[in-house]
Amino acid sequence: MNDNGPRVRIRLKFARLAAARNLSHLEQIKALRNLVIASGLRYSPVKCGRGRAPRMAFGPAISVGYESRCEYADLYLAEFAGDEEVRQKIKAVSSECYELIAAKRVPIFFPSIEASVNAAEYIIKAGFPAGFSQKEVDSFLARPDAFYEKVKPSGARETIDVKPLVLCAQYDPAAAALAAPFPGDLPQGTPHGGFPCVRGPEAFDTAPAHVLKLVLKFEPKKNVKPEIVLNMIARADINRIVRKELYWFDSKGRLEVF
Repeated sequence: MNDNGPRVRIRLKFARLAAARNLSHLEQIKALRNLVIASGLRYSPVKCGRGRAPRMAFGPAISVGYESRCEYADLYLAEFAGDEEVRQKIKAVSSECYELIAAKRVPIFFPSIEASVNAAEYIIKAGFPAGFSQKEVDSFLARPDAFYEKVKPSGARETIDVKPLVLCAQYDPAAAALAAPFPGDLPQGTPHGGFPCVRGPEAFDTAPAHVLKLVLKFEPKKNVKPEIVLNMIARADINRIVRKELYWFDSKGRLEVF
């Protein structure tokens, strides 16, 4: 391997499939690195324990139990390779856990994924109480605050106001099931304050499902899981959670797809 520094940086976008939803974030990192190793690409190495691994940088951590259509990883290559070559080589070794969606070259010194992402969209498939409707969601959105007590692994407790983190919430009792390719339902350039959630058919399995769509803002030490927000709106039996898309704020404070 070439130790003189990377020549190319490729931004990869993966789908985290149902078979991978019980993997931790660290297990996911290992799995994605193994895909790169198996692909035969000439990666730039980095020390990892007693050995070496592909130099990669990853997006926001994902919780155990979630699926996703927007798992990002920046791959640093020791030799030049075009987007299509990278795409073909990684797709050739894709597993039942991860599917490559896109591969695009970005500048070596481009801002990191995690530093660039400001919000995420989630789709929650669940069994909602009888009579539940958008009215209950709107009632939650109209609240001035919504406090949640977060218990850290150390046992320390912290109270967070969840309300400012909820940028959008929409209940869809007639949505089709969640499957690729997840056509985007948040228009580019929509202001993040009070923007409309677009209603429309989407894929969620093979049968109609009751779903709640949430767009949640990322803030240092104040992130909240979508199931927490759901439970503050209604008690529901969750069947599936999919992280559908990541967003960043432009200079005017508008949401843009990452």
